Amino acid sequence: MQPDLLSQLQDIQTPQQVGHWPLAWGWWVVIILSLLLLVFICTSVYRFIQQRKAKKQALKLLNQVSPKQNPLVAVQTINSILKRVVLAYYDRDLVANLNGEKWTTWLNTHGHKNAQINSEFVQLAYQANCSSEQASEYLKQSKIWINKSLPLSKQALKSISQGEQNV
Repeated sequence: MQPDLLSQLQDIQTPQQVGHWPLAWGWWVVIILSLLLLVFICTSVYRFIQQRKAKKQALKLLNQVSPKQNPLVAVQTINSILKRVVLAYYDRDLVANLNGEKWTTWLNTHGHKNAQINSEFVQLAYQANCSSEQASEYLKQSKIWINKSLPLSKQALKSISQGEQNV
């Protein structure tokens, strides 16, 4: 008789568990790409926040201005805040020496087309007196200009740099 073949079989031996380390090269690529994406997102968010910091501070200062108490001081303060916030975004050589009509023209040229500042309001800072209504309107226009015009668009930066080259 034939010997019982089934009794001669050994138990099945399972292979060892496959470990997670070392990782396959594909996982390393995924990890590196994920880290690069994370760094890119973090730097983009940081730049975004930094670009809008001056704008946020200027709007905060403008909200503290009270044109009803002393309109002339309010107008001068508004003009000063506008100048400071623009200096935070633009080259000092182009902006610092502007005043009066040139300042208004510059603001309206480089600002958003729906955010224009009336030239008579900028001139109020250089006059002996003004009304609280005029100061309030100048404050309103300044807030709109800052909200819509800052930070700079790439097109505005191009036009500024072209203007520098023409001077």
